[in-house]
Amino acid sequence: MNVEIVNMNFSDIAEYAKLFVSVFNSEPWNDLWTEETASLRIENMMNTNTFIGKSLYCDGDLKGMIWGQKEYYFNGIHFQIQEFCVKKDEQGRGYGKLLLRSLKEELTRIGGVVNVYLITSKGERTEGYYRRRGFITSDDMILMTNAPTKQG
Repeated sequence: MNVEIVNMNFSDIAEYAKLFVSVFNSEPWNDLWTEETASLRIENMMNTNTFIGKSLYCDGDLKGMIWGQKEYYFNGIHFQIQEFCVKKDEQGRGYGKLLLRSLKEELTRIGGVVNVYLITSKGERTEGYYRRRGFITSDDMILMTNAPTKQG
C-alpha cells in the first residue's frame, strides 16, 4: 500500500469534485452538490493566494482531501479549514489523521500560525471527530447566519 499526500492541483479539480459530492451528499450532511457546483467551489478557493490544500492518494486512488485559507489577524495567522473529507468506504482507516497531520506540518513550515479553526455540523460524527483530535468548541465565538430575503 503506497500512501502519498500532495498539494492539491488544478488539473485534478474534476476528481476532487466527484469525491466532494459523494461525501457531502451523504449522511450526516445530506447536501445537494453537483459535480459542477463542487468544481466551482473548489476552483474558487484554489484561486486565492491564501489557499492551502492537501490530497491523499493510496495506490494512485484519491481517498481524501483537506483545504482552507490563511487569514491574517492581529496576533498572527489564523487558518480556517474549509473542507475536509475522506471517501465514505475508506473512513476509519487513518487517512483523515494523516491529512490533518500533513496540514499541521505545512502550517508549522509556513510559521506564524497561531490558530486553526473550522465550522462543522453539531453531533458526534462531526464535532466528536474533531474533539478527539484536539479541537475544542469555542466558548468565545458563535456562528450566526442571515439568509437574504426573497424580493417579490
